[in-house]
Amino acid sequence: MRHIRFLLLILLASCTTVGFHKTSVRDTYEYGKMKFIRVCVWKDENVSAERMDYLFDSWNEELVLYNLQAKVAQVKDWKRPGWTGKAIMEELYKAELPDGCDRILALAGVRVSDIAYEFASYILALFFIPTFEVLGAVDSPTGSRGFVLAHTASLGHLLVGGAASTMVHEGYHLLGCGHAFYLSECYGQIRDLKATSEIAGDSFFPVTYPGGGFITSRKQLNYFFLGR
Repeated sequence: MRHIRFLLLILLASCTTVGFHKTSVRDTYEYGKMKFIRVCVWKDENVSAERMDYLFDSWNEELVLYNLQAKVAQVKDWKRPGWTGKAIMEELYKAELPDGCDRILALAGVRVSDIAYEFASYILALFFIPTFEVLGAVDSPTGSRGFVLAHTASLGHLLVGGAASTMVHEGYHLLGCGHAFYLSECYGQIRDLKATSEIAGDSFFPVTYPGGGFITSRKQLNYFFLGR
């Protein structure tokens, strides 16, 4: 029984959060008119269009709080590289943001290696060796690209709300929000991001700049990642 309790603690500890809502704080901000974030989706070969729509619907249920909606602008058929999230992020870092898109989001399908990792993590937990399952990630410098595991294929993933919850979580990172216990600071970040988008116009929805402020054009963002 002690081992089972420890296993559950390990699974829960492997999850970080962008924070819990504080409605009283959120309601003090004005988020302006409805804005749209255009997303280029890299859809893994075993992720269906229906699954993609479900995940975006889950994200949009959260975004409506800020008069925001995410739209699938382009879909690229894609094969998940490597065994880990690191390989996915390396590919994303080298990607040019296409015209008509504000963000890139890869929807990674489940693999046999993911299931094998899940079973291995249970065994290691019995020996008090923690493991951490990466369910998604977004680049820290700009919050312009990231990935989500599109299927709920492990107990650990299920315990933290499944793929839909991960989509919402990484969606906050795509708005420049970091990890915190409450979303209080994130509300101000989203307000500032939307205010900047009003100045920048409809050609590009801004991303954060690592030195402070925002990147307000696709050209600037591609130069940041690719140097051209």
